[in-house]
Amino acid sequence: MTLIKNSFCLLFSLLMVQFAGFAQPLGAPETGQSFFDCIGKDAMPSLTIVADFDSIKANIKNKNYVQGQILIDHGKDAQTILKTKLRPRGKSRRMMCEFPPLKLKLDKMSLADNRLHPFNDFKLVTHCKSSDPKVEAVIQREFLIYKLFNALTPFSFEAKMVNITYKNTGSSFNKSKHIGIIIEDAESLASRNNCLVLTNKVINIDSLHRAQEKITSLFQYIIGNADWSYMMGRNMELVKQADGLIIPIPYDFDYAGLVRAPYARANAALGQKTVLDRVYLGNAKSYEELQSTISYFKTKKDELLAVIDGFEEISRAEAEEMKAFLIGSFEIIENRDRVEWEMLKIAK
Repeated sequence: MTLIKNSFCLLFSLLMVQFAGFAQPLGAPETGQSFFDCIGKDAMPSLTIVADFDSIKANIKNKNYVQGQILIDHGKDAQTILKTKLRPRGKSRRMMCEFPPLKLKLDKMSLADNRLHPFNDFKLVTHCKSSDPKVEAVIQREFLIYKLFNALTPFSFEAKMVNITYKNTGSSFNKSKHIGIIIEDAESLASRNNCLVLTNKVINIDSLHRAQEKITSLFQYIIGNADWSYMMGRNMELVKQADGLIIPIPYDFDYAGLVRAPYARANAALGQKTVLDRVYLGNAKSYEELQSTISYFKTKKDELLAVIDGFEEISRAEAEEMKAFLIGSFEIIENRDRVEWEMLKIAK
């Protein structure tokens, strides 16, 4: 009887995976903790990054790594020290920021010595300009977008907002403290979704997982982000399921209207006059193609607004402004005429 019951449960689980169109989660390695676990579960954990940041800035145009360390204090004189390499990353922020976004390549032996999972490739969103008083709010709003996408799909990057002390071994400054966002290793995301990361980002658009493509494209629309591309792999990681279908996973949302970064620029080629103008860049050509995805988003509307309400790091005024933008997006997608005329007609 137990065997029959277990077999039925297994069959039901497999059917549910097939129905959803998503891969069965593989999960993280059974032993040890992740790097995120090590940083801590506080709302705003702290860490220190030690490196020659002068050298990073001097080599802003190349992909040369510099050696460094990440120091994580756990209280009562307990500390984790991880060896890492760092280099600049990104395109627009990389060139315009006095402190560019970074790629962190943690040393795998150092992770193993500290009984941490081997996933070692993380993106770091930095403060960009130390003198800009709006920087902290920009980082907070961008972090919230990761949380919003987490609420819609497991095919989304985990992100952690942290207080970072940058300790410079160069001469331009000694220490600098700012908030930042650490973005999950793509291999970690792929592992927990039983997928493989694609290194070749030149793909056939027909190979995309249709349901997930619609979720991703519609999400980019409601947050007002036009700074991405499936075909060019711009601000998009791609992972492949066992059935060969490709899942797009977005990151770097600073050009989104929901973020309102002071340095963000509208894309005139897409018809934007300001970054607050929403542009649909997905593959759907008709309302019928989007109808089920819109219905799904409608079931998630209250949850998405609650994510913003529940984030205590931003002011109530900031929260209300973000909610107003999101509600404005829902007013469009909940109206068939507006979808056809404001989203799809412009997209054509």
